[in-house]
Amino acid sequence: MGFFQEVEGEAAVLVENGVYKQTPLYLRDGYLYAKVSGGFVRLMADGSTTKSRMRLDHISFEAALCRDPLGKLCTSQVAGSAPLPSDRRRLLLGGA
Repeated sequence: MGFFQEVEGEAAVLVENGVYKQTPLYLRDGYLYAKVSGGFVRLMADGSTTKSRMRLDHISFEAALCRDPLGKLCTSQVAGSAPLPSDRRRLLLGGA
């Protein structure tokens, strides 16, 4: 297990109880996390997070977004990962 490494220039917009918050994006062993109040939450491919009542609204990420077999948002370096379907990728990244 590695340390959390900030992905410079990238961010996530999280929503908790109707409050939107822009947070830095981090990688740990190929998985994506967002920094939240002194800790980190794991981001999932369906837009959920590991914190109750918090969801992922938008993400900026230049590399290819993938999901592992359990639905965790990751990069292609994770074994068994598959690219996100284009409709899901559009929802998370924005765009046409």
